Amino acid sequence: MATVVTTLVAPKGSEESSDPPVPRSTLVRKVALDGFGAWVLLGAVLVLWGLRFGTGLQENAWFALAEPLLIAAGIAVMVSAPWLASSHSVARWARLVVVGLVVIAFLAWAWQQILIAPAYATDELAFDQYAAHLLLAGVDPYKVSLGAAFARYQVSPDAYTLRYNGLPVTTLSYPALAFLAYVPLLLAGIHAQAGEIVDVIAWAVTIVLMWLAVPRSWRPLVLVLVSLSAYIAYAVGGVTDAVFVPMLVGVAALLGRFVEHRRFGWLAPMLLGCAMAVKQTPWLVAPFLAIIVLRAVADREGWTVAWRRLLWFVLVTAILFFVWQIPFILWDSRAWLAGVLTPFNSSVVPAGQGLVALTLSLGIGGGGLGWLSVLSFVILAGGLVVAWLTWPRTAWLAFLVPVVALFFATRSFGSYFVNLIPPALVALGRWPNGPYVPAWSRLRLVLGGFAALVVVLLARWALSPAPLSVQITGVHTSGQLATVDQVKLSVDNRSGASLRPRYVAVLAGSFSVPWVQLSGPARIAPHSVGTVVIAAPNFPSQPSIVGGFQVVALTQGTMAPSPLYQPGLLHVALVPSAVNQPVRFGQPVLLRAELLNRFDQRVHQAGVPVYLGQVVYAQRGLLYGSSSINQSAPGATPVEELTGPNGVATFRVVDDAREVDPISYEANLVSTDGFYPYGYSQVVPIRFGVKGHLR
Repeated sequence: MATVVTTLVAPKGSEESSDPPVPRSTLVRKVALDGFGAWVLLGAVLVLWGLRFGTGLQENAWFALAEPLLIAAGIAVMVSAPWLASSHSVARWARLVVVGLVVIAFLAWAWQQILIAPAYATDELAFDQYAAHLLLAGVDPYKVSLGAAFARYQVSPDAYTLRYNGLPVTTLSYPALAFLAYVPLLLAGIHAQAGEIVDVIAWAVTIVLMWLAVPRSWRPLVLVLVSLSAYIAYAVGGVTDAVFVPMLVGVAALLGRFVEHRRFGWLAPMLLGCAMAVKQTPWLVAPFLAIIVLRAVADREGWTVAWRRLLWFVLVTAILFFVWQIPFILWDSRAWLAGVLTPFNSSVVPAGQGLVALTLSLGIGGGGLGWLSVLSFVILAGGLVVAWLTWPRTAWLAFLVPVVALFFATRSFGSYFVNLIPPALVALGRWPNGPYVPAWSRLRLVLGGFAALVVVLLARWALSPAPLSVQITGVHTSGQLATVDQVKLSVDNRSGASLRPRYVAVLAGSFSVPWVQLSGPARIAPHSVGTVVIAAPNFPSQPSIVGGFQVVALTQGTMAPSPLYQPGLLHVALVPSAVNQPVRFGQPVLLRAELLNRFDQRVHQAGVPVYLGQVVYAQRGLLYGSSSINQSAPGATPVEELTGPNGVATFRVVDDAREVDPISYEANLVSTDGFYPYGYSQVVPIRFGVKGHLR
């Protein structure tokens, strides 16, 4: 069993603690795997990586080799687990092969994903690369609008970051190293997907660094963690966090060397400064690391030395942060400051998967979003006090307390919650976790007061309803596109002020750009109800009619989501789902349209109108079909039929025309309230005749 290699020294006097000393190897025994299990887990990781390449042939034939090779390698490792666990010389090289295969598999998989979807999925990646492009052209990216990046990098409108006034954020919102990291690639002539390439390389470096930094018995867990879908999806999906993660992993691994004046210890504050120069998230970690440095040095060399050492740590961190920012500060300090503080700007619309999700989906606390920001600050401040009082037991939580604070923030995305876990794991394996001598009376007082304040702030947020109440009273759809393109709203202003809301649709957890108001009052008078009709500004903003959607009314500092609107929960399936052989002219084909619920179970409801349409998807465009449906005139479409007691409508299709292309059939339902089509079936093509010919 391997022992934890700690680089931060346990505090003096811990042996006199009221708690018995905790052996440094105890922590490893709790989570470490034995040799046999470790190799089985490593083999399973390789198999799972192989399964990710199942569709590789569609993008590049060489990807098809990755699937069997990685699966075979994983099976070989699992089968050889008993031998590898007992042969230390072979195991050392086998571990290197496994981690190398994981890195190569990740790089190949990332390239495959870029080929599948080359457009940038986030505005932050587009802005960063465009900022680097502007810099090389001699333009200060903090002073100009980056709106041109949306079209340049094919960013979908539903990926924009919105302000309450309905306008997207078009200014650079991150410190300079976020885009300076792209400059070497651009200088080398690599412009396509430069942002994703930087993120992918950074995550590959993270894999290697974590493998080297944790105790040997923890390494299988590292490969499992870094291979999780969330991490690799964020790394290739346009989230800049991947760039600072290896830097924070390096800080966690080297901070003890800084405390002990050992070789390469100076890299810890340098890496922290660089991480803070990429994005604002590491800013929240820095105060906790300062406490750790101060307490650790004080335990070794006294408080006088500790304060001097902390000053040196802060100075080096600040230098490495500002060295990347100085050119832009000198260029235009106001523009730079406004840019890097944009994420903290109250004019940016709340979003994310943290507690604010309850506001976005259920409307809880829609009028008190500012209290969430206060709550985040309180948690950070309280965490610093607790970190001081509980040193060193909770030192490794320096990377996770900010995660707790971000959970309550008004902008709390999933990447905030997962990308601080890798350095936290390294810290858990390397930093001291021994006993502490808490001042129990003070600690109880702090924790009690802190918990009471959190409860009060949560209640204040939850009991602050939005001034507006929104109800969807009707929709208009795009027909066979199966989307909603217009919505009728009833908007109730329960406040004493006149309000001018902007309306956005919620699309898979993100907001569309504001919809266009077609009719109704632009301002809703106090204590009055207005009827408003809005239209989608573009196709990506149109929600699907398959399932439900919401509309959110935005006013400065408040959000009012409508209840979930479900256009129709029933749908139709055609049986047979495919006709695989040509059908002779004049021979009838029976298509059964089955009424199904959302779980694809048959709904036995009679008298429901089902409409079957026909069309020819010819090479040169759409053509009318020529078949007769239920003895209607040839080419008539759609044709209505009612369901029987078993919930099935039967259609008899016959074609006598000599057509080359198959006729495609699709069934749907029609809403009895809004008279819009929904519940479309799959498309069933039927080729009539013996054989066609190419033309």
